[in-house]
Amino acid sequence: MRHANLTINILIGLLCFVASFFIVLFPLGGLVDYLSQISNDFLNRTGLGFADGEADPSFLWVLLLLMLVVTALLMFIIQKVRRKYQ
Repeated sequence: MRHANLTINILIGLLCFVASFFIVLFPLGGLVDYLSQISNDFLNRTGLGFADGEADPSFLWVLLLLMLVVTALLMFIIQKVRRKYQ
């Protein structure tokens, strides 16, 4: 029984991660750009990284972080719904 639940949870997690890419990139694209600019300014001020107008060193990190947050929220909602109907 535990193996079946683990497999289902892994599949749900992967589906949520893929869905979170599209959720973060399209509806939340402005937020990604805003957070990326803030982190680039921080990297430039501290000297930890160099971000000019074209090279954006923190875009992927911001995208990944937001994807993980959205994935966790989606999984939480799906688990609540699954428990309600079981």
